[in-house]
Amino acid sequence: MPATFQASRAIIGPTPSELGILVCERGNCPPFAESRYVKRLSLLGRQMGMRVFAFSPWTWSPEDDSVKGWSWNETRRQWQAERRRLPSVVYDRAWPDSNEEKRRYRHALGAIQASRRIVCLNAHLPHKGKVYEMLARDRTLSVYLPPTAKYEGISSLASWLRKHDRSAFLKPVGGSQGKRVLALTGRQDGSVALAGRDERNRPLARSCGSEAEALRRADRWIGGRSYLMQPLLDMRTPAGEPYDLRALMQKNRRGRWTLTGIAVRVGSPSSVTANLHGGGKAVPAEAALVPQFGERRSGELLEEIAALSSSIVARLEQTFGRFAEIGLDYGIERSGKLWFLEANSKPGRAAMSSVGEEAAVAAAVLPLSYVKSILLRPPGRVIHEFDHL
Repeated sequence: MPATFQASRAIIGPTPSELGILVCERGNCPPFAESRYVKRLSLLGRQMGMRVFAFSPWTWSPEDDSVKGWSWNETRRQWQAERRRLPSVVYDRAWPDSNEEKRRYRHALGAIQASRRIVCLNAHLPHKGKVYEMLARDRTLSVYLPPTAKYEGISSLASWLRKHDRSAFLKPVGGSQGKRVLALTGRQDGSVALAGRDERNRPLARSCGSEAEALRRADRWIGGRSYLMQPLLDMRTPAGEPYDLRALMQKNRRGRWTLTGIAVRVGSPSSVTANLHGGGKAVPAEAALVPQFGERRSGELLEEIAALSSSIVARLEQTFGRFAEIGLDYGIERSGKLWFLEANSKPGRAAMSSVGEEAAVAAAVLPLSYVKSILLRPPGRVIHEFDHL
């Protein structure tokens, strides 16, 4: 799909019902990630009487308060860009792909927020360690959290292996999409297997002749990054495939949390993750759970996840700010023990297609319905409720 930029002195907008999608514009075609999702939002928004366009925060001009906005032209079947007024409500779907781009993105968005009061649809969750610490203080939620400790060098991992049957799962505190995770599994002959995903989400596997060698390799892998250590939970299907569950929680047009759907993500037997970005596939939750746990227990687990998800999003919002949607990941061991794994404030949509057409449509429609309810409120009330974001 070609992308064009129309040079014009005229600045368009803003219109009363307008949503800006925050992206990281690049030289690609389409010019940003998740273009299919943004396109769907644009088409659905048009049906709802809302103008939706994407923009990178570094294109903002403080002189005329405009940005370079990308809109989908359905007639021409292409992306087109034009200068538009900075919208009052923004939805963050940016995916910086390097530390340099992350710094550029945060600096540019910070400059806008220092000058303008804009409504950010979703607050940002801190790193995994802080989320874990907050949830661990809640007695009703702490029982669902796997033991977790911060990696503090080779000695900390060696101590962890002694306490957890010579196995560990290491993940970066600020990671996403299953990148740079590492699993250590001790064998009876004293060797240790390493398996994980690199920064490009490619699978890796190594065999170390001794635990000492494995510890050195793991330490070099981690480098100066912040990592968490967790048990290597037995969360595999009867066929040996790793899997987890994604519950998508979203607010409806009344601002109330609702469960859009629960999907199971299944990875290949050779993988340590089930993340879709790492080659996993999404399947309906019942189809994955019933063969392993039976119909009755599967139903109980899904009901437990639904109730737990409502409690978790409430605690996250109380602590970290207002959200419109949160993705929650769970794991179930072969014993039937349910674990909460992590939360994502920028959840994907691909898994919801396995739940059914209703969930797939709702996953895109609900953010727009919620945005529309915000735009229809008196301006003073909007700022009062959201300016802390």
